[in-house]
Amino acid sequence: MKKLLSILLSWVVIGGLSAQNNKCADMSALLENKVWRVQLPQDKQYAMEMEFRDAGWRSVFLYDGKRKEIFYSYSLCGDTIKVFESRENYIIQELTDSTLVFQYLPDSLTIGVGPVRCVTDNTLQGQWENENRLDSIWRTENCWTLGVSDLSGTIKDLATIEPPRWAKWNYDLEKYFTSQMIYPEHLLEKNQAGYSVVMFSIDTLGLPCGINILTSKHKDFDKEVVRLTEELPHCLPCRDKSGKRMECLYTVYVPFLPQHYRDRVKMDSIAEEKQKHCFVEWEAVSSFQDGKPCSAQNYIAQHLKYDPALLGDKQQVRGIYTIRINSYGEVYEAKVLRSCGIQDWDNQVLEIIRKMPRWTPTINYYEKGEYRESAWTVPIVFKR
Repeated sequence: MKKLLSILLSWVVIGGLSAQNNKCADMSALLENKVWRVQLPQDKQYAMEMEFRDAGWRSVFLYDGKRKEIFYSYSLCGDTIKVFESRENYIIQELTDSTLVFQYLPDSLTIGVGPVRCVTDNTLQGQWENENRLDSIWRTENCWTLGVSDLSGTIKDLATIEPPRWAKWNYDLEKYFTSQMIYPEHLLEKNQAGYSVVMFSIDTLGLPCGINILTSKHKDFDKEVVRLTEELPHCLPCRDKSGKRMECLYTVYVPFLPQHYRDRVKMDSIAEEKQKHCFVEWEAVSSFQDGKPCSAQNYIAQHLKYDPALLGDKQQVRGIYTIRINSYGEVYEAKVLRSCGIQDWDNQVLEIIRKMPRWTPTINYYEKGEYRESAWTVPIVFKR
């Protein structure tokens, strides 16, 4: 019986602590990352703004046009805001998405101290502006080198290497994460903003591996970023100055902004509905150099060296050749579809094709986008 009683008591205590912790977490989500403005009488020549961010309480007093900033660290204990440096406590009487009312509890009793009422702009425009403000702060505080970096550490000038490139997102991978993310539902309900910085390596096949979260505001943001990184389509891999494929490290800052996410989901649904009623071209064909249809043909013709006397009594002959390009833009096969009649000339064309510079591979823009293989048929005319 005593054992049962102790189990019940411990369950009550743990359950109470868990409920209290959850309540503090919910209050913290409502309290943090907003600018609160204290409502003061109109005849006063001062105003006050507050912000609770990263367990820091930043107060800005505006008096006769002058600014005075004060910073305290704080913690939430039940309904009480505990400020450490000033040894003051504030009991929260009301807290919603847009309203904060708290009672100041000084160390010594002061007659006439009443509740302080604060408000924040919780309109859609206000949320957008506040999220942009937080995003700019977090980007400034970010100490990581974003984008591509050398895995071996031997390349001093990163400008000499060609960074990885994705089919739909080009060189800006942040767009991939923000357009494909699924916001953690419980954090979206609380309007909890944040970010995650992820670093991973990209192998010579353009595939991600070795995923590491460098810093983050919430573990559930990390889970979503890791998921998206694992599902990342292959890219055109990093190359050194000689054009050889190489492994590299890649670091991305991924912002989680609730109102931006809601608006993106709404725009995606509108765009999806429009696509049902119109023809959409999802694929861009592979291209060579300046992208003109005759570029490959002109390149081969410019590099040909042959003796026109071998034509005999003919004015010209024509050969047709097939070029196969892989999803990395590299020529991996060259064949004679129809010979020009002179084998040495056919062999010369095939050799030129095999040594061609890289192409821009075929791009499929549907969903996440991907590079694809392609084949070209090129006619070459040998004239006298």
